Amino acid sequence: MAQQNKNWARALSDALNMGTTMVAAIALGYFGGRWLDGKFDTEPWLTLVGFLLGLATAFKVTFERMNSDKNKK
Repeated sequence: MAQQNKNWARALSDALNMGTTMVAAIALGYFGGRWLDGKFDTEPWLTLVGFLLGLATAFKVTFERMNSDKNKK
């Protein structure tokens, strides 16, 4: 029973960590792009580029974590 509780807690921790990482990557790209747009008066292009880079980073992190979990087993 104790082992089952540890696996549940580990799975919840991994899910929260991955979700937070994905949201942070996308938000950082988006708001960084908005800030750069304000600085260089290029609206909306750098916002769009920042968002897409954040999205790509989120997918990359997710893919790497999924593959690292497969290698552990």
